Amino acid sequence: MVKKKVGIIGYPLDHSLSPIFQQAAFDDLNIDLSYEAWPLQLEEIPNFMQNLRIKPILGLNVTIPYKEIVIKYLDDIHVDALSIGAVNTIVNSAGTLVGYNTDIIGFSRSLDDFIDIDTISKTALILGAGGVARAALKTLILKGFGEIVIANRTEERAKKMAIEFSQNNVNINTIDIKDNYLANISKKSSLIVNCTSVGMYGSDQSFAYLEYSDISKDSFVYDMIYNPLYTPLMKLADLAGAKFSNGLSMLINQGVESFKLWTGQEPNFDIMLESAQNQMIKNQNQ
Repeated sequence: MVKKKVGIIGYPLDHSLSPIFQQAAFDDLNIDLSYEAWPLQLEEIPNFMQNLRIKPILGLNVTIPYKEIVIKYLDDIHVDALSIGAVNTIVNSAGTLVGYNTDIIGFSRSLDDFIDIDTISKTALILGAGGVARAALKTLILKGFGEIVIANRTEERAKKMAIEFSQNNVNINTIDIKDNYLANISKKSSLIVNCTSVGMYGSDQSFAYLEYSDISKDSFVYDMIYNPLYTPLMKLADLAGAKFSNGLSMLINQGVESFKLWTGQEPNFDIMLESAQNQMIKNQNQ
């Protein structure tokens, strides 16, 4: 009997933690599934998605840069994914492919673990305008943030995103991420969310867009990056006396929801988190 699989597609996937913590969760519940990483080039996506329908693959996680591209290969898309135009989880139900986005609930739960949303002024700065930024923006709107600024290298992309998510009860503005006025916006923001890849493992370990003096000690800084665990932006927040977090908690929380969609079972969050942390430590010691 062929063993059933789930996996992740994206590129690159060298440092993806999903195979580690998802496999740990399967093993913990004695679920006979293997989780694999499939680093695909763009031209490989069409054939892979077509073949997915007939292969013993229960589903996928989708990461950078394919969260938006895969949508056209799906048969149906859940309202959360539809609302932000990005899919990070696919369920293969007897050849029918359904797309979901668990980043919204993952980010929401992670934020709730760190800050009491009701006690802060609901002003936010989002750095970046990709798939993760879209999930972050949707989450903040749902949480009642009234003033949100999106900063991106290509401001036109940020403007398009702002128009898409425009609502009567929220004021969404945009700025070029290299604009000097970004510092002023940052100082006034109760929440700063980095959705760019700046500071990611293997890249320049500095944060080009902000100085520590641009961060208020009363702000909370959330860096979606989790590798390294202590990111360049977190260092700036630390110097500023602000509270901060990396994106590992969000990664695990969204992974929990993906797991439930594939299996119908509730995984052990702590086992997933511990296995991911252990792998991070192992990677850093190599």
